[in-house]
Amino acid sequence: MATKGNPGDNRNNKGPVSIFIVVALCGFFYILGLWQRSGFGKGDSIAVEITKHADCSVLSDLNYETHHDGDAGTPDDSDGQVKEFKPCDDRYIDYTPCHDQARAMTFPRENMNYRERHCPPQEEKLHCLIAAPRGYATPFPWPKSRDYVPYANAPYKSLTVEKAVQNWIQYEGNVFRFPGGGTQFPQGADAYINELASVIPLDNGMVRTALDTGCGEVDRVLRPGGYWILAGPPINWKNNYHAWQRPEDELKEEQRQIEDTAKLLCWEKKHEKGEIAIWRKALNNDECSEQDTQPTICESANSDDVWYKKMENCITPAKPGTTWKPFPERLNAVPARITSESVRGVSTELFEEDNRLWKKHVNAYKRVNKIIDSGRYRNVMDMNAGFGSFAAALDSPKLWVMNVVPTIAEKATLGVVFERGLIGIYHDWCEAFSTYPRTYDLIHANGLFSLYKNECTAEDILLEMDRILRPEGAVILRDQVGVLKQVKRLAKAMRWNTKMVDHEDGPLISEKVLYAVKRYWVAGDNSTSSD
Repeated sequence: MATKGNPGDNRNNKGPVSIFIVVALCGFFYILGLWQRSGFGKGDSIAVEITKHADCSVLSDLNYETHHDGDAGTPDDSDGQVKEFKPCDDRYIDYTPCHDQARAMTFPRENMNYRERHCPPQEEKLHCLIAAPRGYATPFPWPKSRDYVPYANAPYKSLTVEKAVQNWIQYEGNVFRFPGGGTQFPQGADAYINELASVIPLDNGMVRTALDTGCGEVDRVLRPGGYWILAGPPINWKNNYHAWQRPEDELKEEQRQIEDTAKLLCWEKKHEKGEIAIWRKALNNDECSEQDTQPTICESANSDDVWYKKMENCITPAKPGTTWKPFPERLNAVPARITSESVRGVSTELFEEDNRLWKKHVNAYKRVNKIIDSGRYRNVMDMNAGFGSFAAALDSPKLWVMNVVPTIAEKATLGVVFERGLIGIYHDWCEAFSTYPRTYDLIHANGLFSLYKNECTAEDILLEMDRILRPEGAVILRDQVGVLKQVKRLAKAMRWNTKMVDHEDGPLISEKVLYAVKRYWVAGDNSTSSD
């Protein structure tokens, strides 16, 4: 037994000294890392390698709420109990809150108002988990998923009957098969696409993103030099009005109005054959200056401010000096909106640094989730996309990313996302997203819960994430440690398996990453798979 003055005491005295040395080493390499990230140091690989071998776990109990995250307002109650969220009633299996048919039918039909987003008020929101249908199966990997969907995932056969002539969808055994047919191409889309390619340069990288619309004012979302394709009524009405069972005069007038509007917008008609017509939008406003009749120019000072704004009968002029690079060069080139200083507070240097940072983050993600680009995840969402650099860093033919720019974000960056050849949308995460349950395979969010901490509850956002994430889908959340501790507690109550890891630059960084996987469970099943 050790007593004062014997060797046992010497061993105990070494404890504080060892801790001091470890703390000093960790602090030194933390400062070295910051120095390198500032652009002056060149020893990043050395610092990272040494940090790997320096045992900084002695700091694992550091109170981050006090020292790093005082503004988050989330105490360290990670061990507290949260009541498990119950499954919703089975009738909500396909529930899309802001497009609920029963609620929609209470709104006026004028201007298709009832088809717009109509979200439930706070007191009507569901606080339960949307179940998958019984027998739900993991979707087939791409590209097989393009042509086949398990019947159990969408157990409704009505379209196979209603659209049988158009050859949209067929029921075969336990799967739906999509032959590639459509209203205008029942024998397959290949011939239709080949006809479009004879007019539109589809293979040189200049045409990157496409929007399939039912109807409505397209000019605003169409880039200068972009193409608008109209297939079907009223094109070729002279030969088809009998088959369409519509009056000849009505179709003739409809086409006249379309032609007049396209001319007013300074769209050049490039092609009309059969039931397909193609127009091209002017590259700049100067091409329209000699027209006798000029369109009304929108007066809004911020053309990007469109969330829940009433549509106006005017056009948004193209930004001067916009040039378009082919894809994939466009993906990492500095967008014209930034070089022209159209995005307030964003410089070329800031954009390029953001690009480098997200390549580093994504590499770290792949070291933890080793199947990110294996084909398991096809539909990916970034809930707080910024410039779209997460999607750019992922760049893979096996997946695509829906880049969401929150309406309360400091900078309106959606235009930058599109200029990079990516796709995206504005959204307020205090409301439900406009998509069906189980749409996404992987959801990523950077700083989202900190952004919304004074807007709505983390519970509301997480329940919506759970709704749109498929069973066994993955989540990656990057935020301040105090915020993520609260999120982790809620996630466990939602039947998610979770794992929190340090920032790739080391444990002293207050920003952490929470990885999660939604467990497999279906309607009527109280058990879950935690594999």
